[in-house]
Amino acid sequence: MDTTQKAVKRQSSFCNAITFSNRPIIIYEQVRLKITKKQCCWSGALRIGFTSKDPSRINPDTLPKYACPDLVSQTGFWAKALPEEFANEGNIIAFWVDKKGRVFYRVNDSAAMLFFSGVRTAEPLWALIDVYGLTRGVQLLGEYCMSWVCAQG
Repeated sequence: MDTTQKAVKRQSSFCNAITFSNRPIIIYEQVRLKITKKQCCWSGALRIGFTSKDPSRINPDTLPKYACPDLVSQTGFWAKALPEEFANEGNIIAFWVDKKGRVFYRVNDSAAMLFFSGVRTAEPLWALIDVYGLTRGVQLLGEYCMSWVCAQG
């Protein structure tokens, strides 16, 4: 993580880079990030989603290496892999959850796409990012007062 806590770069391997927002996300609030680094020779890409678990109360040593399928098999975690063709350096990814628990995303200025559903919205939600596979670095964008809390590095 950089000193501004806005950018995260995986240091080695293709996994062990699960990251969370430092504050709960508001329903319909778009989490926007830019893919800053792509690394060849791996398969799979960025995993994005939400958790109802307060990241400040998660022991990093208890997190699995992968958001999908390991972390999402636990209660209170929802995430899915971004299609590899969208994991290019410079692409801007926005994702959000609606009041029905549906997660949408868009790449650059594309139309919004339904990504997955089933998120429980009755409790606070934090953004979840797994800097995985082809995706080696991401930077948080936007005017919101938000930064990343790295759980693994």
